[in-house]
Amino acid sequence: MAAYFAANAINAFMPLWFADRGLSAASIGQVLGIAALLRVLAGPGWGTVADRIGRRRPVLTAAGATAATAALLYVPSSGFLPLLLVAALQGVAASAINPLADSLALALGKEGRLDYGPVRSAGSAAYMLATAAAGQVLTAAGSWLVPWLLAVSYGVTGALAPFLPDAATPPATPRAWAGLALFRLPGFRLTVAATALIQGAHAAYYGFITLFWRAQGYSDRTIGLLIAEGIVIEILLFARGRHLVTRLGPAGLTACAAGASLLRWTVTAAAPPLPVLIAVQTLHAASFAMQHLSAMLMLTRVVPPERAATGQALHSALGYGAPTGLMMLLAGWLYAHGGGGLAFLVMAAVGGSALLLVRPLARAIR
Repeated sequence: MAAYFAANAINAFMPLWFADRGLSAASIGQVLGIAALLRVLAGPGWGTVADRIGRRRPVLTAAGATAATAALLYVPSSGFLPLLLVAALQGVAASAINPLADSLALALGKEGRLDYGPVRSAGSAAYMLATAAAGQVLTAAGSWLVPWLLAVSYGVTGALAPFLPDAATPPATPRAWAGLALFRLPGFRLTVAATALIQGAHAAYYGFITLFWRAQGYSDRTIGLLIAEGIVIEILLFARGRHLVTRLGPAGLTACAAGASLLRWTVTAAAPPLPVLIAVQTLHAASFAMQHLSAMLMLTRVVPPERAATGQALHSALGYGAPTGLMMLLAGWLYAHGGGGLAFLVMAAVGGSALLLVRPLARAIR
């Protein structure tokens, strides 16, 4: 988990490497956008393969090795089309890792062999530390190092996969469109919808918060500390929030996440003074982490064990990937035409609308 999240952190520096290879901003956007789309499309296929064989470790090993190989292929490549093909290969391979790792951790948690929260907190901690470390290293050495760091991170992910404990999951019976059949389950549909609204509402934050805060006069150092604060609070909830999660349950967690989304993005849109921003950044533990934990609980309850990897991959693609990509496009248009205030107010409305799903979600798990 930690190695994969470190790779995610390093991936954020790929635009610098692409720019140094001569790609324009528009071309970089096209490469990243197409790769992201392919990740969404490929993820459920990896989940189906894992369910068919009843084992996640071989698939994680293959995905990590392929993603590491793709990272190394960046080094001799140049020009738009070769770089697009390499980015597509890496995106398809990497799309397997997070949903399958989550699925395995949840299955082991269901067997009483580990606690999902601390495992997930290690991923968030690795992301934060890798972002800081990569920034320092690349400042000193240059962007040429990015593909090599990616290859190491993905390579470690694949190399460690065979040593993971495996869950006692029976192979799934081959069946056409088995993944889509999960949408017949009300709990699964509602979980994907709630995640899409709440996590999708983070798009303006991920894409434009640095620009918005810089325009308000905050230094890059202050901005970095504000973002880091949110991640630290997230880590604390994942690591130490087990009793709170048990007490609230999936519906309560989603209610808190949707309410926090409504409050957080509304206050952010108002461009408040720094002390208020520091306070509102603590809501990241609710707007992001609580909904993630709600979804993980729901998936373990409503998805049959033999379809767990497929369910996790579909949730990742349709709850995170596609909505965030679409909302990022919307947030960019809103930011360009109405400024950050309008963009974050729309995000508040989108995330807050998930409150309408709380009561149906509670009924779905009775």
